[in-house]
Amino acid sequence: MRQVVIALVSCTILCSGKALAEPVRAAYPSANVQFLPAFVSLEKDFYKREGLDAELISVRSAVTAVQALVGNQIHFIFSVGPQMPAIWEGTDIILLAQQVGRPTFSLVVRPEIQKVSDLKGKKLGVSFGGSTSAGMKALLELNKINPDKDVEYVNIPGNTPKIAAMKQGIVVAGLLAPPADYIAVQSGLKRLLSLADVFKDTSFTGLAATGKTVRENPQFAKRMVRAIVRGVYHTRDNPEDAIQVMMKHLRMEREAAVDAYQLIRESLNPIPTEKGVELMAQWQAIALNTKPKRKPSEYMDLRFVNEVVAELGQK
Repeated sequence: MRQVVIALVSCTILCSGKALAEPVRAAYPSANVQFLPAFVSLEKDFYKREGLDAELISVRSAVTAVQALVGNQIHFIFSVGPQMPAIWEGTDIILLAQQVGRPTFSLVVRPEIQKVSDLKGKKLGVSFGGSTSAGMKALLELNKINPDKDVEYVNIPGNTPKIAAMKQGIVVAGLLAPPADYIAVQSGLKRLLSLADVFKDTSFTGLAATGKTVRENPQFAKRMVRAIVRGVYHTRDNPEDAIQVMMKHLRMEREAAVDAYQLIRESLNPIPTEKGVELMAQWQAIALNTKPKRKPSEYMDLRFVNEVVAELGQK
Protein backbone atom coordinates (compact mmCIF):
# COMPACT_ATOMS: atom_id res chain seq x y z
CA MET A 1 0.00 0.00 0.00
CA ARG A 2 2.81 2.37 0.92
CA GLN A 3 4.46 1.70 -2.46
CA VAL A 4 1.21 2.49 -4.28
CA VAL A 5 0.90 5.83 -2.47
CA ILE A 6 4.50 6.72 -3.28
CA ALA A 7 3.91 5.77 -6.91
CA LEU A 8 0.79 7.92 -7.12
CA VAL A 9 2.55 10.91 -5.54
CA SER A 10 5.49 10.51 -7.92
CA CYS A 11 3.16 10.34 -10.90
CA THR A 12 1.33 13.47 -9.74
CA ILE A 13 4.60 15.40 -9.50
CA LEU A 14 6.07 14.13 -12.75
CA CYS A 15 2.91 14.23 -14.84
CA SER A 16 1.63 17.60 -13.75
CA GLY A 17 3.26 20.54 -15.55
CA LYS A 18 1.71 22.85 -12.99
CA ALA A 19 3.27 20.93 -10.11
CA LEU A 20 6.72 21.21 -11.66
CA ALA A 21 6.36 24.72 -13.06
CA GLU A 22 7.78 27.66 -11.14
CA PRO A 23 5.46 30.67 -11.05
CA VAL A 24 6.73 33.73 -12.89
CA ARG A 25 4.95 37.06 -13.22
CA ALA A 26 5.88 39.61 -15.87
CA ALA A 27 4.37 43.03 -16.53
CA TYR A 28 3.66 44.93 -19.74
CA PRO A 29 1.99 48.37 -20.15
CA SER A 30 -0.67 47.35 -22.69
CA ALA A 31 -1.50 44.51 -25.08
CA ASN A 32 0.49 45.92 -27.98
CA VAL A 33 2.33 44.47 -30.96
CA GLN A 34 5.65 45.58 -29.46
CA PHE A 35 5.21 42.83 -26.84
CA LEU A 36 4.16 40.21 -29.40
CA PRO A 37 7.06 37.78 -28.74
CA ALA A 38 6.08 37.52 -25.07
CA PHE A 39 2.56 36.49 -26.07
CA VAL A 40 3.89 34.10 -28.72
CA SER A 41 5.97 32.45 -25.98
CA LEU A 42 2.79 32.06 -23.95
CA GLU A 43 0.79 30.60 -26.82
CA LYS A 44 3.55 28.21 -27.93
CA ASP A 45 4.33 27.03 -24.37
CA PHE A 46 7.91 28.31 -24.40
CA TYR A 47 7.61 29.33 -20.74
CA LYS A 48 6.36 25.86 -19.83
CA ARG A 49 9.30 24.29 -21.69
CA GLU A 50 11.51 26.18 -19.25
CA GLY A 51 9.54 24.93 -16.25
CA LEU A 52 7.84 28.29 -15.80
CA ASP A 53 4.17 28.92 -15.11
CA ALA A 54 3.97 32.39 -16.64
CA GLU A 55 1.42 35.07 -15.84
CA LEU A 56 1.56 38.16 -18.05
CA ILE A 57 0.08 41.15 -16.24
CA SER A 58 -0.96 44.51 -17.69
CA VAL A 59 0.36 47.37 -15.54
CA ARG A 60 -0.19 50.68 -17.33
CA SER A 61 1.78 52.88 -14.94
CA ALA A 62 5.57 52.60 -15.28
CA VAL A 63 5.98 53.79 -11.69
CA THR A 64 3.62 51.08 -10.43
CA ALA A 65 5.42 48.42 -12.49
CA VAL A 66 8.80 49.43 -11.11
CA GLN A 67 7.47 49.41 -7.56
CA ALA A 68 5.98 45.96 -8.10
CA LEU A 69 9.26 44.70 -9.55
CA VAL A 70 11.39 46.05 -6.72
CA GLY A 71 8.86 44.73 -4.19
CA ASN A 72 9.05 41.26 -5.78
CA GLN A 73 5.32 41.30 -6.61
CA ILE A 74 6.40 40.63 -10.19
CA HIS A 75 9.64 39.08 -11.41
CA PHE A 76 10.17 40.75 -14.79
CA ILE A 77 9.06 43.70 -16.88
CA PHE A 78 8.96 43.72 -20.67
CA SER A 79 9.66 47.43 -21.11
CA VAL A 80 12.98 49.19 -21.75
CA GLY A 81 12.41 52.94 -21.60
CA PRO A 82 9.76 53.46 -18.90
CA GLN A 83 11.97 52.17 -16.07
CA MET A 84 14.96 54.32 -17.05
CA PRO A 85 14.11 57.33 -14.84
CA ALA A 86 14.10 54.98 -11.84
CA ILE A 87 17.36 53.39 -12.99
CA TRP A 88 18.96 56.82 -13.31
CA GLU A 89 18.05 57.49 -9.68
CA GLY A 90 19.72 54.28 -8.51
CA THR A 91 17.02 51.59 -8.72
CA ASP A 92 18.68 48.23 -9.37
CA ILE A 93 17.01 47.08 -12.60
CA ILE A 94 18.93 45.17 -15.27
CA LEU A 95 18.06 44.81 -18.96
CA LEU A 96 18.52 41.16 -19.96
CA ALA A 97 17.15 40.85 -23.49
CA GLN A 98 15.18 42.59 -26.21
CA GLN A 99 11.96 41.79 -28.04
CA VAL A 100 11.54 44.57 -30.59
CA GLY A 101 14.56 46.64 -31.61
CA ARG A 102 12.85 49.49 -33.45
CA PRO A 103 9.99 51.84 -32.56
CA THR A 104 6.60 50.50 -33.62
CA PHE A 105 4.97 53.90 -34.25
CA SER A 106 3.88 55.21 -37.64
CA LEU A 107 3.59 58.88 -38.49
CA VAL A 108 -0.03 59.27 -39.55
CA VAL A 109 -1.08 62.54 -41.15
CA ARG A 110 -3.98 64.31 -42.79
CA PRO A 111 -4.13 63.89 -46.61
CA GLU A 112 -2.74 67.36 -47.34
CA ILE A 113 0.59 66.56 -45.65
CA GLN A 114 2.99 65.22 -48.29
CA LYS A 115 6.33 65.16 -46.45
CA VAL A 116 7.75 65.67 -42.96
CA SER A 117 8.83 69.23 -43.77
CA ASP A 118 5.13 70.09 -44.27
CA LEU A 119 4.68 69.74 -40.49
CA LYS A 120 6.54 72.99 -39.87
CA GLY A 121 4.21 75.55 -38.33
CA LYS A 122 1.48 72.96 -37.74
CA LYS A 123 -0.24 71.46 -34.68
CA LEU A 124 0.79 67.91 -33.81
CA GLY A 125 -0.93 65.45 -31.49
CA VAL A 126 1.29 63.84 -28.84
CA SER A 127 1.02 62.43 -25.33
CA PHE A 128 3.01 64.79 -23.10
CA GLY A 129 5.76 62.96 -21.25
CA GLY A 130 5.34 59.80 -23.32
CA SER A 131 7.09 57.98 -26.15
CA THR A 132 5.00 59.66 -28.86
CA SER A 133 6.21 63.07 -27.68
CA ALA A 134 9.85 61.96 -27.61
CA GLY A 135 9.58 60.11 -30.93
CA MET A 136 7.95 63.07 -32.65
CA LYS A 137 10.68 65.44 -31.43
CA ALA A 138 13.41 63.04 -32.54
CA LEU A 139 11.82 62.73 -35.99
CA LEU A 140 11.51 66.51 -36.36
CA GLU A 141 15.13 67.06 -35.36
CA LEU A 142 16.25 64.49 -37.91
CA ASN A 143 14.38 66.47 -40.57
CA LYS A 144 15.92 69.77 -39.48
CA ILE A 145 12.74 71.12 -37.90
CA ASN A 146 13.22 72.75 -34.51
CA PRO A 147 10.96 70.62 -32.28
CA ASP A 148 10.63 73.37 -29.68
CA LYS A 149 9.98 76.35 -31.96
CA ASP A 150 8.71 75.28 -35.37
CA VAL A 151 5.62 73.29 -34.33
CA GLU A 152 2.85 73.37 -31.74
CA TYR A 153 1.96 70.32 -29.65
CA VAL A 154 -1.52 69.36 -28.49
CA ASN A 155 -1.65 66.87 -25.61
CA ILE A 156 -3.86 63.99 -26.80
CA PRO A 157 -3.28 60.77 -24.84
CA GLY A 158 -4.32 57.58 -26.61
CA ASN A 159 -4.51 56.46 -30.23
CA THR A 160 -8.25 56.80 -30.82
CA PRO A 161 -8.43 60.44 -29.64
CA LYS A 162 -5.46 61.30 -31.89
CA ILE A 163 -7.28 59.83 -34.89
CA ALA A 164 -10.40 61.83 -34.04
CA ALA A 165 -8.37 65.03 -33.66
CA MET A 166 -6.75 64.51 -37.07
CA LYS A 167 -10.11 63.80 -38.70
CA GLN A 168 -11.49 67.02 -37.18
CA GLY A 169 -8.47 69.07 -38.26
CA ILE A 170 -7.45 69.91 -34.68
CA VAL A 171 -4.01 68.50 -35.45
CA VAL A 172 -2.43 67.43 -38.74
CA ALA A 173 -0.30 64.52 -37.53
CA GLY A 174 0.38 62.06 -34.74
CA LEU A 175 2.39 58.95 -33.97
CA LEU A 176 0.16 55.88 -33.76
CA ALA A 177 0.91 52.31 -32.71
CA PRO A 178 -0.61 49.23 -34.42
CA PRO A 179 -3.41 48.58 -35.04
CA ALA A 180 -4.47 52.21 -34.66
CA ASP A 181 -2.30 53.29 -37.60
CA TYR A 182 -4.04 50.77 -39.85
CA ILE A 183 -7.47 51.88 -38.62
CA ALA A 184 -6.51 55.50 -39.27
CA VAL A 185 -5.47 54.74 -42.84
CA GLN A 186 -8.75 52.88 -43.43
CA SER A 187 -10.60 55.97 -42.23
CA GLY A 188 -8.98 58.23 -44.84
CA LEU A 189 -5.83 59.40 -43.09
CA LYS A 190 -2.36 58.61 -44.44
CA ARG A 191 0.67 56.72 -43.08
CA LEU A 192 3.55 58.97 -44.08
CA LEU A 193 6.28 56.75 -42.69
CA SER A 194 7.12 54.09 -40.13
CA LEU A 195 9.57 55.08 -37.41
CA ALA A 196 10.98 51.55 -37.66
CA ASP A 197 12.40 52.54 -41.04
CA VAL A 198 13.94 55.70 -39.62
CA PHE A 199 15.35 54.62 -36.26
CA LYS A 200 16.69 51.16 -37.07
CA ASP A 201 18.46 50.50 -33.78
CA THR A 202 16.23 51.52 -30.88
CA SER A 203 15.71 49.10 -28.01
CA PHE A 204 11.95 49.45 -27.76
CA THR A 205 10.80 46.47 -25.69
CA GLY A 206 12.73 43.77 -23.87
CA LEU A 207 13.06 41.82 -20.66
CA ALA A 208 14.31 43.28 -17.39
CA ALA A 209 14.62 42.13 -13.79
CA THR A 210 16.11 43.43 -10.57
CA GLY A 211 19.82 42.93 -10.08
CA LYS A 212 18.93 40.99 -6.95
CA THR A 213 16.97 38.42 -8.97
CA VAL A 214 19.83 38.02 -11.44
CA ARG A 215 22.43 37.60 -8.68
CA GLU A 216 20.43 35.31 -6.41
CA ASN A 217 18.68 33.17 -9.01
CA PRO A 218 20.65 33.34 -12.28
CA GLN A 219 19.16 30.12 -13.70
CA PHE A 220 15.63 31.44 -13.14
CA ALA A 221 16.60 34.56 -15.09
CA LYS A 222 18.24 32.55 -17.87
CA ARG A 223 15.21 30.30 -18.28
CA MET A 224 13.01 33.37 -18.72
CA VAL A 225 15.50 34.82 -21.19
CA ARG A 226 15.42 31.58 -23.17
CA ALA A 227 11.62 31.62 -23.31
CA ILE A 228 11.63 35.19 -24.63
CA VAL A 229 14.39 34.49 -27.16
CA ARG A 230 12.41 31.52 -28.48
CA GLY A 231 9.39 33.82 -28.74
CA VAL A 232 11.32 36.42 -30.70
CA TYR A 233 12.66 33.91 -33.20
CA HIS A 234 9.36 32.07 -33.57
CA THR A 235 7.59 35.37 -34.19
CA ARG A 236 10.15 36.30 -36.82
CA ASP A 237 10.15 32.94 -38.59
CA ASN A 238 6.46 31.97 -38.40
CA PRO A 239 4.28 34.81 -39.69
CA GLU A 240 0.99 32.93 -39.53
CA ASP A 241 1.53 31.90 -35.90
CA ALA A 242 2.36 35.50 -35.03
CA ILE A 243 -0.74 36.79 -36.81
CA GLN A 244 -2.96 34.27 -35.02
CA VAL A 245 -1.50 35.37 -31.65
CA MET A 246 -2.21 39.02 -32.49
CA MET A 247 -5.78 38.15 -33.33
CA LYS A 248 -6.26 36.11 -30.14
CA HIS A 249 -4.29 38.01 -27.49
CA LEU A 250 -4.14 41.53 -28.92
CA ARG A 251 -7.74 41.44 -30.24
CA MET A 252 -6.71 42.58 -33.72
CA GLU A 253 -8.60 41.98 -36.94
CA ARG A 254 -6.67 39.83 -39.39
CA GLU A 255 -5.99 42.62 -41.90
CA ALA A 256 -4.65 44.88 -39.16
CA ALA A 257 -2.54 42.05 -37.74
CA VAL A 258 -0.99 41.32 -41.15
CA ASP A 259 -0.22 45.02 -41.62
CA ALA A 260 1.36 45.30 -38.15
CA TYR A 261 3.41 42.15 -38.61
CA GLN A 262 4.89 43.45 -41.85
CA LEU A 263 5.92 46.62 -40.04
CA ILE A 264 7.69 44.91 -37.14
CA ARG A 265 9.16 41.72 -38.59
CA GLU A 266 12.56 43.28 -39.31
CA SER A 267 12.60 44.68 -35.76
CA LEU A 268 12.55 41.29 -34.06
CA ASN A 269 15.95 40.83 -32.43
CA PRO A 270 16.59 39.45 -28.92
CA ILE A 271 19.98 41.10 -28.42
CA PRO A 272 19.94 44.83 -27.64
CA THR A 273 22.89 47.04 -28.50
CA GLU A 274 24.27 49.78 -26.26
CA LYS A 275 23.55 52.24 -29.06
CA GLY A 276 19.93 51.10 -29.23
CA VAL A 277 19.46 51.36 -25.46
CA GLU A 278 21.14 54.76 -25.45
CA LEU A 279 18.73 56.03 -28.10
CA MET A 280 15.77 54.84 -26.04
CA ALA A 281 17.32 56.61 -23.04
CA GLN A 282 17.52 59.80 -25.10
CA TRP A 283 13.82 59.44 -25.99
CA GLN A 284 12.94 59.13 -22.30
CA ALA A 285 15.10 62.11 -21.43
CA ILE A 286 13.45 64.23 -24.13
CA ALA A 287 9.99 63.24 -22.92
CA LEU A 288 10.84 64.16 -19.31
CA ASN A 289 12.97 67.20 -20.17
CA THR A 290 16.00 65.79 -18.37
CA LYS A 291 19.28 64.04 -19.17
CA PRO A 292 20.32 60.38 -18.75
CA LYS A 293 22.40 59.91 -15.60
CA ARG A 294 23.83 56.44 -16.28
CA LYS A 295 25.42 54.71 -19.26
CA PRO A 296 23.49 51.77 -20.75
CA SER A 297 26.42 49.44 -20.05
CA GLU A 298 25.81 50.01 -16.33
CA TYR A 299 22.34 48.45 -16.43
CA MET A 300 22.68 45.85 -19.21
CA ASP A 301 23.61 42.21 -18.62
CA LEU A 302 23.67 40.26 -21.89
CA ARG A 303 25.36 37.11 -20.58
CA PHE A 304 22.23 35.00 -20.67
CA VAL A 305 20.86 36.18 -24.01
CA ASN A 306 24.21 35.64 -25.72
CA GLU A 307 24.49 32.17 -24.20
CA VAL A 308 20.94 31.27 -25.22
CA VAL A 309 21.35 32.51 -28.79
CA ALA A 310 24.53 30.43 -29.10
CA GLU A 311 22.83 27.36 -27.61
CA LEU A 312 19.91 27.69 -30.02
CA GLY A 313 22.29 28.08 -32.94
CA GLN A 314 20.60 31.30 -34.07
CA LYS A 315 22.03 34.35 -35.79
